[in-house]
Amino acid sequence: MDYTAKDVLAKSRENKGPWALAKGFDGASPISSFKPITAFSDLNDINFDLKINGKQKQIGHTALMIYSFAEIIAYVSTFMTLNEGDLIFTGTPASGTGLIYKGDHLQASIEGELLLDFKMI
Repeated sequence: MDYTAKDVLAKSRENKGPWALAKGFDGASPISSFKPITAFSDLNDINFDLKINGKQKQIGHTALMIYSFAEIIAYVSTFMTLNEGDLIFTGTPASGTGLIYKGDHLQASIEGELLLDFKMI
């Protein structure tokens, strides 16, 4: 999960500038503890979801990804060095993006296991 500062993004687009400041601010990407790859029998068969205030907002499945994890890692590594623990953000599930407000309760799960559970401050 990651956030975009839509106001910063709109201003950057006006000037054909980079998206980096709209995507790379403090708190832009809440991260749970890591699950080892061995926890998944098939990387192409992983369900994930996001609930906001108890309402299902995003549902995704790795089989719906355009590129496999291996293809993404291979491509990115042609441009930069990747190290253990590095994160690659790959996009948004088909249900798209939405707005988050102060006080919203967010819960993110992988394969039904709740990994993130917090309120927006």
